[in-house]
Amino acid sequence: MVNRPVQTLERIRSFVSSQVDVSRSIARALQDRSINPYPYLKPLIEKATGIREPPISPTPHSVVYTRGCMRLLRYASPRRRHRTPILFVYSLINRWYILDFLPGRSLIEYLTGQGYDVYAIDWGFAGPDEQSLTWSELLGGHLRTALRWTQRVSGSDDVTLYGYCMGGTMALAYTALHPEGVRNLVLQATPVDFSHGGVYSLWTQPRHFDVDSLVDAYGNVPPYVLESGFFMAGPVQRFTKWLEVFRQIDDPGFVTTFLALERWGADAVPFPGEVYRQYMRDCYQRNLFRQSRMEVGGERVDLGRVECPVLNIIAENDNIAPPAMSEPLPELVGSKDCETMRFPVGHIGLSASSKSPVKVWPRISAWMERRSLPWEGA
Repeated sequence: MVNRPVQTLERIRSFVSSQVDVSRSIARALQDRSINPYPYLKPLIEKATGIREPPISPTPHSVVYTRGCMRLLRYASPRRRHRTPILFVYSLINRWYILDFLPGRSLIEYLTGQGYDVYAIDWGFAGPDEQSLTWSELLGGHLRTALRWTQRVSGSDDVTLYGYCMGGTMALAYTALHPEGVRNLVLQATPVDFSHGGVYSLWTQPRHFDVDSLVDAYGNVPPYVLESGFFMAGPVQRFTKWLEVFRQIDDPGFVTTFLALERWGADAVPFPGEVYRQYMRDCYQRNLFRQSRMEVGGERVDLGRVECPVLNIIAENDNIAPPAMSEPLPELVGSKDCETMRFPVGHIGLSASSKSPVKVWPRISAWMERRSLPWEGA
């Protein structure tokens, strides 16, 4: 029998030692001026738990189209029930695979299980060729071609366009400019009114933030510049959350989820320079998008032209795209079928929370099913 006082003493020693190791690793991260401490702290978690970083994007898929660094991924349903496919448009800031997070915690996996033929745009790692990419080329070129390939591969005349975060802003702008082929529009945690972006709206105002100098100096905006914005929203929590994982070190599920989220969060990519310039100017600094005054390729992005069914999904605890950024949407679009769903989760929780497969995704899937054509073989 193990002596309980000795066992308790060993656990206390282990806990204290781990806290010291964490503090040292955080100190090294700060010394190196690293905004994201993940590379420094991950080895400590793996050593303490024996749990390795889980694999990313576990749902089987194939690449059906490429354009520059962009890839169009297909997640074929094992039991297709709907002719209308879903095309995910994700943000240019982080990677798409938060939509395909972990087995049992993957929105894409869930939807393929519901019989949808699912596609997702992986924007890739922007390089010199993407530096001069414009909104017109991004929407009218890359996104439009991805939609057409989705139609071609799926055998459907139209699609459900599903945008997440900035990807939702792009999907909304695209539908206003090119409504053909968009049967339904789903917008998840999508910024529309950029005057309500909290610290991000403050940080990006012209008196604080010279976007022209930034883009002129760097070309594509480096990930560490983008990360600094997220750091400002929660600088203390950025590091103290790593102490929490040691407090729950005996919970494999918590540790696995934590490592997966931190892996994704550390995998930021460069933001195409000219797209970023106009995004900051017209959306955050002038709020032209909400006013339907933003211009793309010489054409005004009139949100009133969006007449297809629209689903507006809001995370009530969102500190990246606060609810007030998405709430004006129904009054701006021309659709007579515009529904808003609200869920008591955070920005990432909509796609990665353990509650989502039960409380969030079934409602979204049911909304799309009522507005999708059936698959003849179903």
